Amino acid sequence: MHVLASAGIIAVIPLHTGQPLHALYNKACQLSLLGDSQGALAALEAGLEEGAWFNPGLLASDPDLRAARGLHAAAAVLSECEDRRRLRLASSRPLCLVLSPSSALWDQQTLLVLHRRGDSARHFAERWRPLVNEGWTLVVPQSSQPWDSASWCWDDMDVARREVRNHLEECRARRGLDLARLIVAGASEGAPLAAETANEAGVPWLCVIPSFPRGYDVTALAAVPRHTRGAFLTGENDPENVRTRLVVETLESAGASIATRTMTGIGHELPEDFSRHASVVLKSLELG
Repeated sequence: MHVLASAGIIAVIPLHTGQPLHALYNKACQLSLLGDSQGALAALEAGLEEGAWFNPGLLASDPDLRAARGLHAAAAVLSECEDRRRLRLASSRPLCLVLSPSSALWDQQTLLVLHRRGDSARHFAERWRPLVNEGWTLVVPQSSQPWDSASWCWDDMDVARREVRNHLEECRARRGLDLARLIVAGASEGAPLAAETANEAGVPWLCVIPSFPRGYDVTALAAVPRHTRGAFLTGENDPENVRTRLVVETLESAGASIATRTMTGIGHELPEDFSRHASVVLKSLELG
């Protein structure tokens, strides 16, 4: 079952994996690095002509696009993307995708999964989808904060926390979700949000290739009860591991029960066999 719910409206939708907008962006970066500034700009303009738009912050700062930014017409592309982002932000609403292994909407074990920055609920759910065959119901919220025209982010953490709390409360109060059978998981930017949400609800959590902000205050997480369980699934070559290790050490010193697993040969990305690693770690977080 694949369900997208918003404001009480439920509809069956297909799942897709392709993200052509990101392919266009990568093409523009490659052409810019090769010195083909006009070709790079043409790739970005092609996206705009199709009704899409790119993240304005990336366009303005990505070193791969430095050559393309030197063109006079690049300012118009950036301005158009900023305008389209403002329009999308004004009209966007939080959504929630649900994948269930049976005809029952809520099964005995549920995984609330928070997507990465620059991802969508539908695309991100595909990486976790094999877990449905292991009996997990996946609840995958989608942020209301647009990253580009194809994906979303949790950059405003106050808004993000409020939205995720609302999703969790709706699951609990309106659809009978048993919190004793829930794990909250998140990847990259969604990982700290997942841990904080789970800590507040008193349930286990899983941080996948976590990206903790510089100067992250781990005080709230370190105050978790000793019975609370958390896990970290990291990439062996992930540059974010420096800050992650500090968080793990602080939590362990505070008495939290922490499980860790490293995906060898992986940086800050999810491997093709990601669900296998996730399955192993989830088994270490025994549900009540």
